[in-house]
This record gives sequence, C-alpha cells and structure tokens, in this order.
Amino acid sequence: MNRLGIIALVGLALLATVVMAASENNGTTKAEASSQAIKLPEPRTDGGMTLEKSLQERRSIRSFGKDGLTLNEVSQLLWAAQGVTDDKGHRTAPSAMAKYPLQVYLLAGNVTGLPAGVYHYSPEGHNLTILAEGNVDEYYNATSGFEAWIKTAPAIFVITGDIGSVNQMPGLRPDNRTSGTGNQMPRQDPSQWVYIDAGAAAENLLLEVVSLDLASTYTAGFSANKTEELLGLPKGEVPIGVLPVGRKA
Repeated sequence: MNRLGIIALVGLALLATVVMAASENNGTTKAEASSQAIKLPEPRTDGGMTLEKSLQERRSIRSFGKDGLTLNEVSQLLWAAQGVTDDKGHRTAPSAMAKYPLQVYLLAGNVTGLPAGVYHYSPEGHNLTILAEGNVDEYYNATSGFEAWIKTAPAIFVITGDIGSVNQMPGLRPDNRTSGTGNQMPRQDPSQWVYIDAGAAAENLLLEVVSLDLASTYTAGFSANKTEELLGLPKGEVPIGVLPVGRKA
C-alpha cells in the first residue's frame, strides 16, 4: 500500500472515532435530559373532604405557617389543576374544544423532597421538569408584586395560557360574517377562552387546597412582564394567575 493509501486509512479511522464519540455524547445528553424529569407521587382520586364541604369552607387566605409543603401535596395540587383523567387525554379542568392551552409552573421555596427551584408540570407524565434550581427569591419578587405576604408561601403555582394556540383553531370567525347556512355568527375572541380555562383550573386547585387543609388564594397583582421573562415563556404564552399555597398559620 502506498503512502497516500495509508494516510486515507488513518483519516477514515480518525473520522470513525469522532463519529462514535459524538454518538455516545448525544446518547448521554438525551439520558441526562430524561433524568431531569421528576416523577410525582400518584394522585389520590378518592377519600378526603367531600366536594360540598370544600365549597363551603373555601376562603381566600393570605397568611401562612412556617412549615413547608410535602411532595405528595404538591402532586395532588398539580393534578387537581391540570391532571390527565383518562386514556383520551382529558383533564381535571374543562377546556374549549379540548385544546388545553394552559401550562402550570411551580416555584418551590420549601417543599419536602424537592430541591428549591422553578419547575414545569407535565400533565401527560404527571412529572416535573426543572427549569432553574436554587434560590427562587427573584421569581417570588416577580409574582408577589406589592403583596409581601406572597413571599412567605412555601410554594407558588403560576398558571399561564398559550394565546397563540387558540387563535389558530379552525372554524373561528373573528368578524361578523355569516356561516355557510346563512346564519349570522357572533364575533369571537378565542383568547377569552384561555382565561376561562385558567379560572376553571385555578378553582380546581383552590378546592384541593381546602381538601388538604392548606391555605391559598388566587392573585393577579403580579408583574406579568417580569414573570414571563423569568420563566422564559415562548411568544404567545402569557402568565394569567398566581396561587401561593402554604399551611394555615
């Protein structure tokens, strides 16, 4: 074999080594990414307080005890807000045309079994993905606004809505055109549906709060721009409601 042939073989060998190394690195990266998903305890679907009792006892509570929440309680609250309830993907809260444009984020300041940080909830896998680990003061400041009491909550749930997804829904009539049958169709603003969905999800969470003998209230006086920036929300997804949750003082 001449000198050029030897050089070519060496080059191919080096190239194969690089490709194999890259493949192994990619596999490791994917494994690391999947390992970041934190599986939550299975939610309880029976027992607890009756719905009627929860409705009767629901109150807006703005003071919390010093103890934190447990991972089981966090799991139950997230499931109540947006958990999947059957093999068709239906969730605990209703949604227009089953579009489910909501997302739920958890700011964990003091949750037993969960490092302090910011998490995104996945209803399909009933798990959490960590977005930022460590001190959550900056996030707490953005969601508390001028309400200092919110900062004392061991956990804050943030409900956001993807406005862009519902604006693309088929069959919408943004003006007063007539339908194919000649009937006048009312003007429709699908973004309103996202806020209605968020209200339903928030009420589910609040009723679960009562059932767990915890304390919370729905708040809207937060810095939407700062919260959107800190959470890194994609274009079209907006923060709608903030629910600080803690133990009764």
